[in-house]
Amino acid sequence: MQNKNKKRKVSVFFLSLFLVIIFFLFQNSNFSQGATTTDQVNLSVTVAETISLDCGADVNLGTLTPGTPVSASSVCTTTTNANGGYDVAVKRDDADTTMDHSTDATTNITDKTAWNRTTPNAAAYATTGLAFSVFASTATKNTTWWGTGLTCHDADNLYAGFPTTYTNVMEHASYSSGSTTTSICYRVDVPATQKSGSYTGSVTYQVTSKP
Repeated sequence: MQNKNKKRKVSVFFLSLFLVIIFFLFQNSNFSQGATTTDQVNLSVTVAETISLDCGADVNLGTLTPGTPVSASSVCTTTTNANGGYDVAVKRDDADTTMDHSTDATTNITDKTAWNRTTPNAAAYATTGLAFSVFASTATKNTTWWGTGLTCHDADNLYAGFPTTYTNVMEHASYSSGSTTTSICYRVDVPATQKSGSYTGSVTYQVTSKP
């Protein structure tokens, strides 16, 4: 009986000890559990606009026989990440006329009436003078301004002279993920009385991004 009582007491003791340990662990786990909260952090960044323009090499219109117009073209490539697109503008670099005789600056090739974006005035090429037309664009071509021609020599192109200040010739109103091109045709003829020799001049293109 004594052995049984001893065993019972030992069992009770270990059971009590076990329960005390479990209780302690339980209580300890409750006390060690801290309070929690959250706080959201919003991230933002502004991507700057970039834009570049490449209108290729200089253009040689070749040898002009009065009465037989000659044409040549430039392709202006624009690369931009602008959200709202971009505009292409052009101006001639000589306030007098675009092209002067190489040895006599007072002798010029007459320009067609300068392009006016506000009241578009491009027209089918006729008679003589230096003019340009936007005959193609992978961005936006305004056929009301420049006609429905598809190539530089297309009879459906509409032409105007180069303005003396930057004036838009192409307006693109949306984002483009890659490079886009605008193709410009130059056309010139002169009267039979035009002084022979070489004539030179330059025009400058400008691209402006839209936010």
